[in-house]
Amino acid sequence: MQKIVMITGCSSGIGHELAVQLNQRGWKVYATARKAENLETLREAGCRTMQLDVTIPRQVEETVDKIIAECGHLDMLINNAGYGLIAPAVEIPADELFRQFQTNFFGVMDLTRKVTGVMKTQKEGKIINIGSISGIAPTPFSAAYCASKAAIHAASDVLRMELKPFGIRVITVQPGGISTDFGRNCEKTVGRILQPDSLYAPIEKFVYHRANTSQEKATPVSEFVHKLIPRIVQHDPPSVIRIGKRSHTLPLMKRLLPEKILDRMMMKKYGLNLLRME
Repeated sequence: MQKIVMITGCSSGIGHELAVQLNQRGWKVYATARKAENLETLREAGCRTMQLDVTIPRQVEETVDKIIAECGHLDMLINNAGYGLIAPAVEIPADELFRQFQTNFFGVMDLTRKVTGVMKTQKEGKIINIGSISGIAPTPFSAAYCASKAAIHAASDVLRMELKPFGIRVITVQPGGISTDFGRNCEKTVGRILQPDSLYAPIEKFVYHRANTSQEKATPVSEFVHKLIPRIVQHDPPSVIRIGKRSHTLPLMKRLLPEKILDRMMMKKYGLNLLRME
């Protein structure tokens, strides 16, 4: 029986490459994204493409129901949709903060809730949650993004235990720096939120620098996915998978370095040491 996978956030980056490579491996891929027109190349490659905004519960319900109606089963869900909100923590408007969690966390939980029923009936299935190393080692100007990914990690740990009795495996992927459009998209959030009278206006360039940090000497996305797929398709996959630049060094620094030293390093890297009280 052909394996069925549903992937969110396939318009570019990790989601797009996962769809390409799993399709090449013979999986029946349901590639979804908020804008269907961004999925045309995947459709031409043989993937099934569907519009899905993970922040709209009705679309979540209808999309999963359609896949089950067509295939009768679902072997794997890859929760990949998300974006990075970069801005000073105290200057993030409440609606922007909610939007970050609505996409990066609540959408994941809605999809997980929806597929659990069919996977329990099958007595097997895998849910792959794409977190981030940023959820382990937070950095200045990324409070919302880091918190949303930390929430994914915590929820995945719980889901892994709660769903195991039903044959459902939950795997958390914590990528390091992966070469995608992530930095360019993060810059847009900086431009949208950072105001001329910001407390951090004197070091504005460092805020923008944080938006692109993940792209410094980043691992090519095709290489990342090529290493990831064998780990998630195996019968007994690891609970947590870390791949990519700094995916091991940053957690190690977080664990071993005293907080004062790590704080000082991060403050210097992102220009906070240049700010002084008048």
